[in-house]
Amino acid sequence: MKNFVKLEDKNIKFGDCNNCFAHCCSGIFGSIFSQILKEEFEDVYKNFPILFIFGSLGFVKPVILLSNGFDFCPHLKDFRCTIYENRPKVCRTYPLSPNIDNFIYIDNSCPELNKADNILNFEDEIFENYQEKYINTHFEFEKLKIEEFEKILSIKGVDFYRFIGDEKSKYLDFHKLSIKLLENFTL
Repeated sequence: MKNFVKLEDKNIKFGDCNNCFAHCCSGIFGSIFSQILKEEFEDVYKNFPILFIFGSLGFVKPVILLSNGFDFCPHLKDFRCTIYENRPKVCRTYPLSPNIDNFIYIDNSCPELNKADNILNFEDEIFENYQEKYINTHFEFEKLKIEEFEKILSIKGVDFYRFIGDEKSKYLDFHKLSIKLLENFTL
C-alpha cells in the first residue's frame, strides 16, 4: 500500500524504474485514482477516464481512474508504459507528489528508494504553486451540485461520478469525452 510522507530532504537517492515490477501502476498496491488539476484535463482525457469524487466536506474533486483496484493500469504491457511520453503528471513525478500544503510528499513504499545514486528530480512545474492551482481547480467546480452527478462505479469503497448536469465548460467537455475510456477497465 502506498505511504506518502512529507519530504524533509530533497537529496533522495533513487534506483531505476526498470528494476521494479510496476508497483506504482498496480491497483493491488493502492493505485486506483489520482486527483488532477484543471490544467491537466486536456493532457489526460485521451488516455484516462476523468471522473469525479466527493471529498469529506462534500466538495467535488476531479480525478483520473488509474486502475480497477486489483489489476495494473490498462496502459501497462510487459511492465512497460505504452503511453510513456503522454503519461499523466502523477506518473511522471512518482514517487513524489505535490500537496495542497505546498510541500512535496514521497511514497516511502516505492521499492527503488535509496537503492542507487540517482537523485530524484524536483523540477516539474506541478510542484510550483500547487496550492494556488488546487484552489483554482476547486473554484472551477464549486458551483456544481451533487444532484448534477450520477454515480457510475465504486472501487474499494470509493464512489466515482460522471457529470450529467447542464453546465458547460471545456473541462466538463474533456470529462465527457473521456468516459468512453472506462471500456479499457475490467470493472
